[in-house]
Amino acid sequence: MRGLFVLLTASLLATPLFAQTDSVIVTGRIRNLSARLYRDAPTVLIARNNILQASRELVRPAPLAVDGSFRVAVPLIYPQEELYFNYGRISTAFLAVPGTVTIDLNADSLFTTSVPFQFGGVNARINQEYARYKAFEATYTGTPKPEALSTAISGPVTVRSFTTLTDAYGKALAAFRQRQPLLPLTDRWLGSVNTYNAAAFFYDRLIYGGGEEPDALGDQLRPASDPLLTGARAIAMNRFATYATQTINEDAALQRGAGLSVQKLAQLLLRFSPRLSEAERQRLNEFSTRNEARNSDLRFFDGLVKRSNDTIQRLINYDLLIQRATTKFDTPSVNYLTAYWLATSLPALTIRQANVLYAYARPRITESALGQSLDELYRLETGDSTAVWAANSRLAKAGPSVAELEVSPGVFVTRNAGASGQGLFDQVVNANRGKLIYVLLTTPDTEAGRQAALDAQRLRDAYSARDMALIYLPDTSTNPALWPELATRNKLEGDHLLLTGDQLADVASRLRSGDGVSGTLISRVGKIIKRNAPLPGAFEEAKRLIDRNL
Repeated sequence: MRGLFVLLTASLLATPLFAQTDSVIVTGRIRNLSARLYRDAPTVLIARNNILQASRELVRPAPLAVDGSFRVAVPLIYPQEELYFNYGRISTAFLAVPGTVTIDLNADSLFTTSVPFQFGGVNARINQEYARYKAFEATYTGTPKPEALSTAISGPVTVRSFTTLTDAYGKALAAFRQRQPLLPLTDRWLGSVNTYNAAAFFYDRLIYGGGEEPDALGDQLRPASDPLLTGARAIAMNRFATYATQTINEDAALQRGAGLSVQKLAQLLLRFSPRLSEAERQRLNEFSTRNEARNSDLRFFDGLVKRSNDTIQRLINYDLLIQRATTKFDTPSVNYLTAYWLATSLPALTIRQANVLYAYARPRITESALGQSLDELYRLETGDSTAVWAANSRLAKAGPSVAELEVSPGVFVTRNAGASGQGLFDQVVNANRGKLIYVLLTTPDTEAGRQAALDAQRLRDAYSARDMALIYLPDTSTNPALWPELATRNKLEGDHLLLTGDQLADVASRLRSGDGVSGTLISRVGKIIKRNAPLPGAFEEAKRLIDRNL
């Protein structure tokens, strides 16, 4: 038997080398800046995309000088990148290349003109033309409606389905071309955005409606050597990855394709499995050399995998995904998936886990821009390692039972596996008597759960610490070490109640919370005001509820 079958799970991995990137200098001035406008918005924000994580804009703030001028350097990975200028309620995209881009505005006409931006520097004519097009598009009445597009491609998925979508998304651009000729680069930029918008819709159709990507469409949906990175491209490529993962997992569930080779599994266990005996090492070396095993040997492998930490299981899953992807997609697509799967797993990993997986997988990513994109996300997720190690050390030294231990500034941890869940919960609630308390039950293993935790900080920051307290109830059952690190990295100030699975179920039953993410508002005297309160992401709604009860 030359293949061993190991079940796939949802969490996956990948790896990067630190490479030098180019930069664009974004500078400019907001003329006639009033004191009031400066107080309301003292900072310009410049944002860019990462092709591996479309949901995350990477923002560089540029504080305004007293004369309204600003300047910021922004790293670039792709030869041409769509960046975003934001000032208060004013925003626009612009095309950046290495060099200097200038953006000037007049505060007196910010809200009275359709194109308030004056571009200079590299790509000045391109960016000015793009701004005029967006003003036209805002008034264009032929914008495609999702319901109509769904109906138009509701039948079997074909090449024609994608043509229908690209035609629909390209209508506004075609109408604008009839008004005035476009510079070739502007035309290519706008056409690229339309094509990738169509690709994202196309992949959504495959994900939710079933079907397979026609072989003839691969190059159109995701051009292998596209030098231009836009937000639309990042979204489309993420949708492709979701479709690819779903397809691979469906095949795995039907047990199509070979499992991980005996040689690969033996090598992973030799490299990462802790406390191997000499006899076990010798046996694994023999399996690695022969690359074959009998059915009776499966128990040996299964025992080693179960005995090892979950990092090995993640590595096994990752290698299986890559192996199966190579049988379904071309090399550039597999290269993208290799980077994407690790990038999406990083937020749900401890720094130690991330370091191991990154070091193992990064050499597989041979395309430079993808490698740099992964490096960027890896640095963001592991950048506060000194603070994390310090928090871990404080928690470890304090032992298994702690009450309001400050592991990092503003982050207070309570835990005691020997106590009742409701008793610990009451302890933390009583410590915050006299304040309104927002309780967030969340899941660090999911993007929605992590985002809710970040949103809760924004909600907490809207009030004085004398008036409102925040209690986090994270589900730490799958990766207990993750939450203290996540709270430290993201500066999640508040009380963090780390409960066992049974303790958390005990508290959740009292709060009558369902699975996943939920909020509860508790009064100043410790009584529940609102179960299933608005989540922090619904900021205005949650704030209205709090304001009514202050």
